[in-house]
Amino acid sequence: MVDEAVAAVEGGVPTDASSPRIVLAKPGDEPALSAHEPMYFVLGHDSDRGTDARFQISFKYRLFDPEGFIGGFSPLLSNLYFTYTQTSLWDMGEDSSPFRDTSYRPGLFYQWAGGESLPLPTEWRAGIEHESNGRNEPDSRSIDTAYLIPVWHWDMPKSRRLTFAPKIIHYMDKHENRDIQRYRGYVDWNLRYGREDGLMWRGLYRQGTGGYASGQLDVSYPISERIFARTGSFIHLQVFSGYGETLLEYDRDRETQIRLGISIAR
Repeated sequence: MVDEAVAAVEGGVPTDASSPRIVLAKPGDEPALSAHEPMYFVLGHDSDRGTDARFQISFKYRLFDPEGFIGGFSPLLSNLYFTYTQTSLWDMGEDSSPFRDTSYRPGLFYQWAGGESLPLPTEWRAGIEHESNGRNEPDSRSIDTAYLIPVWHWDMPKSRRLTFAPKIIHYMDKHENRDIQRYRGYVDWNLRYGREDGLMWRGLYRQGTGGYASGQLDVSYPISERIFARTGSFIHLQVFSGYGETLLEYDRDRETQIRLGISIAR
């Protein structure tokens, strides 16, 4: 799911407040290197494999600093980010404790502001992403996608915020998983609700064109002071149900997985 918008200053000719506009990053808004998707380590139990773990690391990096040579020469480039996310399933209960599968997701996205009033999105992201499990045939799986994410934020009572960020996907290359849209569909429906200094809920739902679906719920609560906006130490509960917990198993339905652990970014 998309995190909070980069704080920004408007550049160029003034525009109508309700129309989309390019907004430039400014020095000090956000570290050049920051969390992208949640980062966690959670443990659960599988009836077939015993104890298993799932963990994820994810970051984004602003390629051109607003005060750097390139960012100063072309300020619009300061909104361009490189991303990397890695998600692994680890069968700790099996002999030799093998990794069942790992997905590697490098990508690029560009971010800009939307309208300041509903119903227009608060911000937008457009990007490309490669996802692969890094294996040889016959277990090799990879897809290349382009995506567009409109983001709506609603500030709620008691400092809570609701964020709706559907990720609209176009498959550019899926020759190793030609029917993946039947299981993943073309939209990741993402919701995020809660307080940055309190309880936070995240939901993901995918509806495939073949009638197959999957869902994931993440619930986290801080157990230490925050370091940055979304970074600290959190107790983390994760529930996954449906198809495609890994890229290798995109067309397989497993029992509902309930895992508990720690996250450092949410």
